[in-house]
Amino acid sequence: MRAELTIEGGVGFFPGLARPIVVEANELSPADNEELSRLVSAARAQSAAAPRAAQKPVPDGRTYRIVIVSDDGSTELGCADPSVPPAFSALMVFIKKHGHR
Repeated sequence: MRAELTIEGGVGFFPGLARPIVVEANELSPADNEELSRLVSAARAQSAAAPRAAQKPVPDGRTYRIVIVSDDGSTELGCADPSVPPAFSALMVFIKKHGHR
């Protein structure tokens, strides 16, 4: 499994310098690999259960996109400030902690 986090917008955003943060499951310890799988399942379930509502853009807000590629296909999850769902946030924190650019 591979998870890729892209963050766009916000104060100080420079598109040319914004590269995604990537986590490869095969580079993680067994415990971290299991945690990644759990977080991905939770974020997918939360996204499927709660369709995204239209919201007004927040000035200088950020948008977040996580692309998950696994044996069963590819999934793209997304959200924007100020509405970041808890499961998405937890997955984003994990990717920031364990990923690389």
